[in-house]
Amino acid sequence: MKSEKRPTLQDLIKKTGFSHGAISRAFNGQKGISDGTRALILKTAREIGYHPNSSARNFKRGYSGRIGIILPNLRNTNYAELYEQLDYVISQAGLSSVLALTHDDMKREMDIILHWSAGETDALILNPIRASENLDLYKKVHSWGYPLFFLYGIPGSDFDGIGFNYRNSLSKALKYLRDVGHRKVAYVGQIPLGAKPRGKYGILLEKLPEFDMEFDEKHSIFDATGDAAGPVALDRWNGMGSRPTAVVAYNDHTAGSLYYEALYRGMKVPEDFSLLGSDDVAEAKLIGLTTIRSDRTKIASEIFSMLQFRMKNPEDPPLQRALHCELVTRDSLGPAPKQ
Repeated sequence: MKSEKRPTLQDLIKKTGFSHGAISRAFNGQKGISDGTRALILKTAREIGYHPNSSARNFKRGYSGRIGIILPNLRNTNYAELYEQLDYVISQAGLSSVLALTHDDMKREMDIILHWSAGETDALILNPIRASENLDLYKKVHSWGYPLFFLYGIPGSDFDGIGFNYRNSLSKALKYLRDVGHRKVAYVGQIPLGAKPRGKYGILLEKLPEFDMEFDEKHSIFDATGDAAGPVALDRWNGMGSRPTAVVAYNDHTAGSLYYEALYRGMKVPEDFSLLGSDDVAEAKLIGLTTIRSDRTKIASEIFSMLQFRMKNPEDPPLQRALHCELVTRDSLGPAPKQ
């Protein structure tokens, strides 16, 4: 793929009609221009993909020695555990990592990508908040030949990224649930309205009929994840006067919230409902959570290996891989409760 030219300061000057000095003041937060002018300059810069490069000398040399890692948050301890592994493999190669958190803010994600891809970092590893919302920006940065690697959510076939094959692990969990009397399974996680089923949610819908089971849409929660999932789900189920017999959670962070909220309200897992997580964070072992595990040491090594290849071979076709997962059986799956 032939790389496009990255927007320059002159492009922004032509687009806005403002001087070099006015644009500099807008980016540096200096006085001398109105708030309206500043807002217009920054808005136009984002639209065309321009960001000033504070590491111009490194950019001219072609490297900074830094790999950027952009994650939504660290409340999900899977991210913290994965970042530690990524930083290790990057440092072993004589480079350094720099971490930014988007705090689930799409505009912040956009600004970080534009800033770091302007020469602050040599490549970016990104777990997008919602892969579709900043897609135009991803395409723009990709067209410049800048190495952009997606973790967990790959926004399209043109991008490098890594995913996970949950099918075998989820099938084992569903078979067990069926064999101990469950007939329906609910899902708890964040699914944008109208979005195509994907990830564990999509595989759950695909696999349930194979085991003569049904999707429990009534008790599924599509607008809460992480810390919020437990209170939201238990409140709604209490309002319905019923609850699911089994739940597949988006991740261990979400499953942990469900587990602790149930405990707080006098319920037990799996006596009152079975619960399956994903990621196998350290806390999962402490609470006896059955979960789908992916080896973070292997994930980090695979990501960095693929990223190094891309940095050396910018014109090669996209690299995408799906890593194997395993079911870790603990105590959170059990027989269906009597209704």
